[in-house]
Amino acid sequence: MLGVFVLVGLNVTGPNMRQTAQQTYHKVKLADAKITTTLPLDQADRRYLSKLATVKQIAFGYSTDVLIKGTNQAIRVDSMPATLSKIVLTSGHKPQNSHEIVLSDQQRGLYRLNQMITFQAAKSVQHLTLKRSRFKVVGFAMSAEYLKKDNVGNTQAGNGSLGGFAFVDQQAFTSSKPNVARVTLKGLSGAAYSVQYEQQVANKVETLQDKLNHYNKHRISVLRQQLDTQIAVGTSDLSANTISLKSASDKLKAAQTSLTRQLAATRQTGNAVASNLLASQQKQLEQQRTSLNTKQAELKQAQAKITSAKAQRTQLADVGLTIQTRNDYNDGYNNYGEDAQRIDALGKAFPVFFFLIAILVSYTTMRRMVEEKRIEMGTLRALGYGKRAVMREFLVYSSLTALTGTVIGSLLGLVVLPQVIFRVYTANFTFTHLQLALHPEYIAVSLVITFLSTVLASWLAARQALKTIPAQLMLPKPPAKGSRILLERLTLIWRRLSFSHKVTARNLFRYKGRMLMTIIGVAGATALMITGFGIRDSLNTIVTRQFEQISRYDLITVYNPKATTHNVTRVKDAVTDSTQVKAATGLYFANVYATRPQDYAREQIALIVPNRTNSLARYIKLRDSQTGKQLHFSDKGAIVSEKLAKLQQAAVGDHITLHDSDGTAHRIKITGITQMYAGHYVLMNQHYYQQVYGQTMTNNAYLIKLKQASKTNTNRFAAMFNRHSAAVQTVQSRSMKTTITNILNNLNNLIIVLVLSASLLSLVVLYTLTNINVSERIRELATLKVLGFYPREVLMYIYRETTILTATGIIVGLGVGYSFHAYIMALLPPATAMVAPGLSWLNDLISITMTVIFSLIVMMMMNRKIQDVDMLGALKSVD
Repeated sequence: MLGVFVLVGLNVTGPNMRQTAQQTYHKVKLADAKITTTLPLDQADRRYLSKLATVKQIAFGYSTDVLIKGTNQAIRVDSMPATLSKIVLTSGHKPQNSHEIVLSDQQRGLYRLNQMITFQAAKSVQHLTLKRSRFKVVGFAMSAEYLKKDNVGNTQAGNGSLGGFAFVDQQAFTSSKPNVARVTLKGLSGAAYSVQYEQQVANKVETLQDKLNHYNKHRISVLRQQLDTQIAVGTSDLSANTISLKSASDKLKAAQTSLTRQLAATRQTGNAVASNLLASQQKQLEQQRTSLNTKQAELKQAQAKITSAKAQRTQLADVGLTIQTRNDYNDGYNNYGEDAQRIDALGKAFPVFFFLIAILVSYTTMRRMVEEKRIEMGTLRALGYGKRAVMREFLVYSSLTALTGTVIGSLLGLVVLPQVIFRVYTANFTFTHLQLALHPEYIAVSLVITFLSTVLASWLAARQALKTIPAQLMLPKPPAKGSRILLERLTLIWRRLSFSHKVTARNLFRYKGRMLMTIIGVAGATALMITGFGIRDSLNTIVTRQFEQISRYDLITVYNPKATTHNVTRVKDAVTDSTQVKAATGLYFANVYATRPQDYAREQIALIVPNRTNSLARYIKLRDSQTGKQLHFSDKGAIVSEKLAKLQQAAVGDHITLHDSDGTAHRIKITGITQMYAGHYVLMNQHYYQQVYGQTMTNNAYLIKLKQASKTNTNRFAAMFNRHSAAVQTVQSRSMKTTITNILNNLNNLIIVLVLSASLLSLVVLYTLTNINVSERIRELATLKVLGFYPREVLMYIYRETTILTATGIIVGLGVGYSFHAYIMALLPPATAMVAPGLSWLNDLISITMTVIFSLIVMMMMNRKIQDVDMLGALKSVD
């Protein structure tokens, strides 16, 4: 039952989780891909996207990131989706006008229905792209595009992480041009998370990205021509108007000088008529001066427009039109799928051990049952019953046992364990109910294995016994013959052993089958516990090694070096002049990705090019993955993180390909592989960057260490930085640490379930095999009691063997556990993390201690049975 419970439970949970998500995605029509752009889509752009051959359906929308007024909390406000990626209301109703809003369900505790919420622009010099800043909360909802509760997504606003999302009516946005397009694709087959579906989407999106890149170049070219014309015409008009204004200003100044002299002369003569005439002329000059000032202001505005146009032209290279699959635009989608895959990995490994041990116990128990019925079998044969009739009893009993165990174990495995794992794993997701399914294939496999371990065992034992003549069957089976053992030949040791110890040594080898089963059973249970605790240890060390020994920085601040000189200076000063910053170093930072052959997944990579390579060690330790020695930059290649190299199946001297966000490929050579336990990194010096990318490296980021790196201080500094118009993003090491910690917590809770199951299995193995040992040797124990052995001596007569076998099983289990742990850890960690090798001594100690405790519990349980042996009844003759 326990083996069936683990096999069915672990193997159905992953498919059930995927099926639960698939039903949700189908219900809300989650978009297969999402197109985003930094330049709003005009009518021509929308027409082009709608006519793409691969696009089945497209829905345009609006999106903007804002701050809740008076806070640093960022909210993503989307237009209400009507056809694709629809929301699911949990309370209230959808917006019915431009001043109503629906918030994410996670914010229900912070806001209530009919409460007002006020927004402000994310940048200090920016205006809201919403027509109003104050909205009335009319509902709460969940969205399949935002599946995670703890990490909604990244943003350029606030502290760099979204605190929630919201939906408003499309009319609430100031622009008539959308900036988001959700699409479904033609020719797709398979369900979400299936290799078939994901691979097809990845291939189609890659093809579409090439088309979008080509169209975006045309779009940028047209816009550049428009800006060039605007700048040229504006500059020409400005120049002409400036000359005209200067001429008019000079004339006005000369007229004012002349009029001033005339006024002075008139005052001396006292001519009232002349004074009135000159005063009238003065008013006319004042009017002309006012007119000139107005024109001067207009010229400044024209100059500002030209400057803005020039800035826009400078930043045209950053205008993108990108398309992403669900795995890329939806972090929760990808993380949920990886969680299900991790459970699949456990389901392929752990049940093997459970069932192996369960088979051994079941096999031993069934054979023991047949031996106990030996006399009854002989009597039935003597009364004329055929072999088939006698065997039927054992086959029916073992079949019912197998069927009952399979049914109970399957029920628990189909209902209880998946629910427990689902609650553990979805604590950070918006899914609330697990969709259960029957999965008859796993029940059938369990039933076959269970029948083989029980029915086959009883059939083989009964078949062997029925070969004996009835008269012989009616006699008890003689005990196994003793023989000289190897230890007896070592006379120096043998002579020093006491009588009890010699008997124990002989008995161990007299019952070789039970000895091997006890060792294998204890070893398997110990190995499972070591693996379970070892998974926890290995995963927990990720946080310590990565964020205390390797990553010494607190955050990365990224800015746009192509912004205006004034804005770039201000954003740099926000770092270099800050009293909160302990140390900072300039560098180039970019988000790139790599793909693997025959795999739809993208590896998101941080590309870092330090301004001064010798200063990087203060923030990131680069150590060779094999030797642990410090790595140095080379002009002939790049340093990559260890997990990335493993995923790319690359070694030092090999080449890998990096892709920009628009898919542009760059081939790099690996000259070093560095230890890195969380995240993917590629680091190179400026010389090699120029060689690969064909351009000079320009600083666009800072690696920062804060004086006080608490969560509050880090968020405050990130929010302050992001308020600058030239700020692009902040990347906090704390956020990555939180993500890894959440994954570890989920796995730790699952490990508790597996360790408890392994512990129960260990107890069952020890109890069953010890009980069989006592039952088989009841006459032997009765003889010892008749001969005057003390109760403690009789108990130790049996338990000494159990202790030796348990100790042997523990030793074997340590070796098996280490190997099994290494195998599991090659499958279990997320794609962005790598576990530290080895196990802690505390893990071994806990596993050994638990096994010893179970052995002592069994000893106390067996003590009562041994002491209650009826000496006269057990020694009665059966002849």
